[in-house]
Amino acid sequence: MVDDVKRARTGSRATRIVVTGSPASRFGGGLWPGRLGKCDHAVMSERVLARRRLANTDSMIVEDIGCAGGSPRWTPVAADEGYAVILVRAGAFRRQAAGQDAVIDPSGGLVSVHGVEERWAYPAGGTQRVTLIGLTREAHDEHLHDLVDWRLRTDTEFDVRHRAMLAACARGADRFEITERLLGLLGSLSPREDVPTGRRPGTEAAHRRLADSVLDALSGGHLTAGLPDLAALVGASPAHLSRTFRRVTGRTLTHYRNELRVRAVLEDLTSGAESLVALAARYGFTDQAHLTRIVRRHANTTPGRLRTELSTKVQAST
Repeated sequence: MVDDVKRARTGSRATRIVVTGSPASRFGGGLWPGRLGKCDHAVMSERVLARRRLANTDSMIVEDIGCAGGSPRWTPVAADEGYAVILVRAGAFRRQAAGQDAVIDPSGGLVSVHGVEERWAYPAGGTQRVTLIGLTREAHDEHLHDLVDWRLRTDTEFDVRHRAMLAACARGADRFEITERLLGLLGSLSPREDVPTGRRPGTEAAHRRLADSVLDALSGGHLTAGLPDLAALVGASPAHLSRTFRRVTGRTLTHYRNELRVRAVLEDLTSGAESLVALAARYGFTDQAHLTRIVRRHANTTPGRLRTELSTKVQAST
């Protein structure tokens, strides 16, 4: 992988997936577990919407990747290659690996480890946008050795620092600053923990499927849907859906939906959105004041301050 990072710096493979064996190669092919050598460029271009190298350090790379489509059916099982952290910024997908099955949406991400067998599915369809932090084997072992689960759970304050790192890359911050920001992010990653429901295995599995279907719906274009509409989408009553979601995730559906809405606002602010009034309307907030209250509750700051912090037009902090 060290050699792969070095090749990426030269730009010699800029028209193709540039990090050999990285899980990013899945974003380039029609099926995610596709290795570079087996990816046809024409097939890759059908799925990749955008791919940008944002930063290189001695042992890490940062890429912004957007892709579209994907089947709701599971891909064939294949062994992963390379080491990376993938942080989801928009959309959602499912992954099975190491005995775990999870929906990965903007509330978290995943750790990709060489040799782990995996498969993928895209029930929500649409587009996905992720930040890929590619690592050498040595960097993975040094910074992620304490993680015992590939599934990651991130809070909104972590995501603010994640987006600030992207903004710093876009501003052209030097390698020292980017490395420090990356190390701070890697050092605060934590695995997602399942909440025991105390139910019979069959009932628990059914409840987790219901919760997963809600996650797919929220990330698949229904982020502003009301509770009755969301319940109808997944075939449950509003009361049953609310109780089950909290039992499975440990959080209320209102809290989780608001968290995803705040992440969506962060994504738009990182992309240069200026009007908070327009963002409030886009994501179903009553008005700008409502948006400000929810963002402050989740991110511990205001949308106005975030707009400044995530802007690519200001100077990097010193």
